Amino acid sequence: MPSVPTCPVVAATDCSGMETPIMALTNLGVNMRHAFSCDVCPHVKTTIEANFPPNVFYDDLTKRDNSTAPKADIYIAGFPCQSFSSAGKQQGFEDTLGRGQIFWYVRDYLQQQSPRVFVLENVKGLASTKGGGCLRAILDSLEGLGCYNIYHQLLNTKEHGIPQSRARMYFVGIKKSHDDKTFAFPAALPADKRPSIEAFLDPRLGRPSRQDLPPKSAGNARYNVINQLKELELKGSNPLKEPWIIDIDSTPAWVTRMLGQMPCMTRSRGKGHWVSNRGRRVNKNEMMRCQGIDATTFKVAVSPTQLGAQIGNAMSVNILERLFCRILPAAKLVAHGAVFDRWASGKPPAQFTGARAKRTADSIAASARKRARA
Repeated sequence: MPSVPTCPVVAATDCSGMETPIMALTNLGVNMRHAFSCDVCPHVKTTIEANFPPNVFYDDLTKRDNSTAPKADIYIAGFPCQSFSSAGKQQGFEDTLGRGQIFWYVRDYLQQQSPRVFVLENVKGLASTKGGGCLRAILDSLEGLGCYNIYHQLLNTKEHGIPQSRARMYFVGIKKSHDDKTFAFPAALPADKRPSIEAFLDPRLGRPSRQDLPPKSAGNARYNVINQLKELELKGSNPLKEPWIIDIDSTPAWVTRMLGQMPCMTRSRGKGHWVSNRGRRVNKNEMMRCQGIDATTFKVAVSPTQLGAQIGNAMSVNILERLFCRILPAAKLVAHGAVFDRWASGKPPAQFTGARAKRTADSIAASARKRARA
């Protein structure tokens, strides 16, 4: 049987986004070499080069010759979700903008370079697109590679140590020649071990009032806050005290709200959801924490708008860490016991707790507004 390598694990990503897979491997202390990243968005490229510069950066997966692309031990790709999302038209592989076809370029890399391990990610809606036909086609095509044991499961960020409702489908492939058959997806944490959103928010700087609202120019957002506060109070809640997180940028009929946890963050919600007991939107530091990104070390190299979109598009770091803790030993890329699942206890690591965070620019501005009203 192949032995555990002592040389660096070679990692590569497509549809790379903020490079949360590289963050996760780094957090685990894996001896790693970052072979390549790839993303069509120039703002994403700026973020990656400021934080996790790879040996090679590809601007367009569809124009790359995978027969000459760098080899990797572990390959990760979150191929575009829009054509499979329940929030869209669910056109699947027939998406008119071509986004549904990106999966086949991902598969081509797998076929050409045959990494020891791969992890693919997409939205929950993939399972229902075309009556489940797209999911079956993906599984059949991955099984058709012939050399991998294929595993897939729906995982939700909120069940693994971070209170964001973010259900995603994960596909794991481990080469049959290297699979020791110990891999299993991480179990959801018991409900009583899951932290509240309060642990991830900056400390309150005073109690908000009904006058803490988005500006009038925000249109639906302002109306949605007013309406949601009224609805919650009528139902006996105290939204100025309780941490209700409200998706205020949707149309009024589709507003989502959750107590103690974050509704799913997406590219189109980059401004941040509303925090009822703070009287403001979540700030970018809080958004990063709710994806498992360490805001104290991350280098922001793009505008707040671009940063918010990238956070909403990213894979959750806690999920990736929990997966890698199980995948890497199973594929004999690290020894069993060499990596530690820090999310298993349900207690968030210190750098993700808002109570210990420095005051952000958003918090300082909010405090100044309150003093001005006093």
